[in-house]
Amino acid sequence: MRPRFLLLRETIRTAIKSRVIRHRYNRRLGNLGNAVGAFALGESAEDGALVDRLVASFKSRAEQPTGQWADIYSERHADIGQAIAANDRAGIERILRDPVTSDIFFGFDSTVRSLRASGLRIEDRHAPRLVLDGLVTFAEAIGARPLEYPENYGLRRHPIAVEKVLEQIDRALGVAFKVPNPYRGEYGLATSRGVMSFRVPQAIYQAWRIARLLDGVEHPRVLEIGGGLGRTAYYARAFGVRDYAIVDIPVSSLAQGYFLGRTLGPEAVALYGEQRRADAIKLLSPAEFVHSGERYDLIVNVDSLTEIGRQAADEYWRQIRARADRFLSINHEANEFTVTELIAPARASRTPYWLRRGYLEEFVDLRQ
Repeated sequence: MRPRFLLLRETIRTAIKSRVIRHRYNRRLGNLGNAVGAFALGESAEDGALVDRLVASFKSRAEQPTGQWADIYSERHADIGQAIAANDRAGIERILRDPVTSDIFFGFDSTVRSLRASGLRIEDRHAPRLVLDGLVTFAEAIGARPLEYPENYGLRRHPIAVEKVLEQIDRALGVAFKVPNPYRGEYGLATSRGVMSFRVPQAIYQAWRIARLLDGVEHPRVLEIGGGLGRTAYYARAFGVRDYAIVDIPVSSLAQGYFLGRTLGPEAVALYGEQRRADAIKLLSPAEFVHSGERYDLIVNVDSLTEIGRQAADEYWRQIRARADRFLSINHEANEFTVTELIAPARASRTPYWLRRGYLEEFVDLRQ
């Protein structure tokens, strides 16, 4: 009886999720009907030297994640740590080159073994339309197309073509964004530039926002706390932001180092323990960041500061307040504490985040 009950419960939860996920969109679904999904084929590369550097850097770190990430690390990320400890070269290369065979991306990207165990999830099946929705919203945010006006909705649908939206963005920004697909099995919206997964328009917007906040600052220095796969750092380069650092836990740094090394070139990333260069994306440990004392024109955090535990978050805020001219947070408020509570009594602007409903942007000018 119990397996039947579990199956029924899962069926009910799936039905509820199928309806609730519609609330993630910024516009009606009928206008997104042209979105076509696709799996990336992946790209091969001579990456042996990059893998050697990543393994050496990972072995030199001993810190443990905190908050929600402590559980993710112990339950989902153990295989890569074990492969490195055992000097299992084949296992290390498989996980880095083909992440869908492991859970190395669990918590910050969707090309994950456990999330694909039963095929594409509801979130994944919606990914092509969510990505198109995100691209259109980004185009609206930068003024590349008029803001959609729902009070004028009628019975007729107006399908949106992804290539036209990309052209509008290109014209507005003066740059055509690339969509690298180094990994097999990455799923998202099929475009002429590659398969665009859910995190891509988010990263492009975040990189654009960073550049806007630093407009007029010569050779700006940026630090991101919790960088996901490194996509925001990748796209920040298109906006001229090159002195960029990411502070993160060892497994995330491992994934970032491989992604950035593959997409920007091995020389474009400086791993933990390696010599830093101003024009390289620098991957730091939390301790290295805290003890370095370096200043930044902007520190940014997206979707993670309220997941690492209050004690760790308080320490980050102390460092931010002492060492940054500006701070940008893009987070939701459904965890045990919020960024607003964390940074009080600092006066921050609060505005809805364009690209993801339920998230908000909080910006603090720490020079004032």
